[in-house]
Amino acid sequence: MTQPFPILTISSNQFADVEQLGSKEKFWFWREGQKWLFKEARLIESPQGIEPTGEDWAEKIAAEIARVLNIPAATVELAEFEGRRGSASLNFTTAAQQLMHGNEVMAGYLDNYDPEVRFKQTSHTVENIIAAIRKMFPKANEHRTVLRQLASYMVLDALIGNTDRHHENWGLLWQVLVEIDEVSESARLKKQYDVAPSFDHASSLGRELLDAKRAEILAAGRVETYVGKGRGGIYLTDGKKGANPLALVESIAVQYPDFFMPTLDTLRKVPLIRLTELLDRLPHDRVSETACSFAKEMLRVGYAHLLRIR
Repeated sequence: MTQPFPILTISSNQFADVEQLGSKEKFWFWREGQKWLFKEARLIESPQGIEPTGEDWAEKIAAEIARVLNIPAATVELAEFEGRRGSASLNFTTAAQQLMHGNEVMAGYLDNYDPEVRFKQTSHTVENIIAAIRKMFPKANEHRTVLRQLASYMVLDALIGNTDRHHENWGLLWQVLVEIDEVSESARLKKQYDVAPSFDHASSLGRELLDAKRAEILAAGRVETYVGKGRGGIYLTDGKKGANPLALVESIAVQYPDFFMPTLDTLRKVPLIRLTELLDRLPHDRVSETACSFAKEMLRVGYAHLLRIR
């Protein structure tokens, strides 16, 4: 029998500081000399009273799926603080290496891109992301590496139904290096960039549904319909609504196979059960059997669609 995922218990004396970015309750804390971000699972009303959403376990499962597929992602653990359920994400920045969010990248390299528009930013398209990265990294081998990694995040979103890949939910890590010219022995400063790991996957795997609704959709065989209705934070050109994450990859991967096919080829080599069995490792007091069944069916739908892309 597989071991359930552990749950980190956070005490008030571990508190570091409050995180302002985003819409949910969150704070930084210290654990064994490392800085982590606690994000509380939001609450929703149900016939039984107030219940937490599945944002905590969805975040954890998404990170574990990314690991199986060799997609760089933030390290995530289930966590609790003073009886409040949530997830904890390990900080992937350092004092030397800081995060440049996607909206900063886009605004820096595209004319008339407004980085302050968080919702309904229709200019946040795959084509514009590609254009900005190509301008930022003119060398083909460099922008290909960056775009392949960003494409892998879109494939992950398509697989898990993540609808929150807005332009602050991806980015680049940068640091300033000192280069010494061997001839003149003069020094100059140079910025070095790496793609930040994928992060913030809580809006996935049907995490917002109550079990009664999950059971209804499962019984009617409408999980695929549910998956198809999701709207993400990346737009198709001239789209008025965010594109469905799965439909986005289905339509764009054939146009840019060099970026998308490496991750799709990796997915083909991974049996579906390796992904769905991760849900069986969630503690039973964190997720219901119905929620697990629904999430597994979502994965089956995404997996089947993505494997058809050639």
